[in-house]
Amino acid sequence: MTWPSYRNRYLPAMTLRQIQALPQKADALVVLSTGAIEQHGPHLPVGVDALLGQMFLNRALLLLDSALSVYCAPPIQVAKSNEHDGFPGTLILSRERLRHQIAAVGRQLTDWGFRRLAILNTHGGNLSVVKSSLRELHMKLGMEVHLIYAPYPIEVSEREAAFGIHANNLESSLMYHATPNMVDPKMATCCWSGSLEDSRILKSQQAPATYAWKTLDISRSGTIGDATGATAEQGAVWLQRAADALAAELRALAG
Repeated sequence: MTWPSYRNRYLPAMTLRQIQALPQKADALVVLSTGAIEQHGPHLPVGVDALLGQMFLNRALLLLDSALSVYCAPPIQVAKSNEHDGFPGTLILSRERLRHQIAAVGRQLTDWGFRRLAILNTHGGNLSVVKSSLRELHMKLGMEVHLIYAPYPIEVSEREAAFGIHANNLESSLMYHATPNMVDPKMATCCWSGSLEDSRILKSQQAPATYAWKTLDISRSGTIGDATGATAEQGAVWLQRAADALAAELRALAG
């Protein structure tokens, strides 16, 4: 992939005069992506979550009308990944450091004249911090804030849908398609954190009650789900769906 395809919307690529001359900045939408640098099993690079945000934006922004005022802040690529502690390649920020980074971006954007911020988050471990940070930006700075949610259909088994949460079929397929020189499909593994037959309400994810966990509690390889059936062909389909869904969400927020 060619990155970034959205240089005309990327604030760090603009000069001071260009930013000052942007029309109606108070009404424009600025997108901040938050990812992570952490282990993704033996077959994927540690930058998966950081790369996914840029991948989605790279495709989706090309689908927007050039007159639509949507801009991108520099991404936050290292974030809250302490659940993956114990694996090489994982970089970790505390929740407070991540909150301070998001707050700093918000303050600077308001100084530049922007008033609307949307966060595209591609790492589940960031979610609680992102939500509270957005609330803080709204309360303290009066910013209009959004958490982008742009779901798209994927065809995986029922068990994978329930328990494939990391370095799984979806992430592997997307990376096989978009970054084939960074992956090693022969090393893909399968590790389930639960079964469909288990009727307990307490589970690690997507349950009425959840518990805190570290990846090493669940998987020695770092994969949580089944990456063995991932394909680049399926990744191409899913990436286009993701881009279409994200573009539709951005149109709705910016329009």
